[in-house]
Amino acid sequence: MSPCPYVQLDVFADRPGAGNPLAVVPDARGLNDATMQAIARWTRLPETTFVFPSPTATADYAVRIFSPRHEVPFAGHPSVGTAHVLLDRGLVTPR
Repeated sequence: MSPCPYVQLDVFADRPGAGNPLAVVPDARGLNDATMQAIARWTRLPETTFVFPSPTATADYAVRIFSPRHEVPFAGHPSVGTAHVLLDRGLVTPR
């Protein structure tokens, strides 16, 4: 298995361990559904997000969210946390 870099963070927290835990895979290109589900199960966090290039010109990226058991259509803290990671790493810029 090839490496899959990810970031783990606490969303809505002023210190480690105080917020909502999240894992973010900033570049999920090449990962299939089964692999994303396996990674989400492995992290044992409430949600893990996987970032892909945007399929449209009106968005900077696409994101898929997985819990350890299934894909989640939308969740607030994973969306905010993912945006924070991408902005912090300079992968997207504010509009």
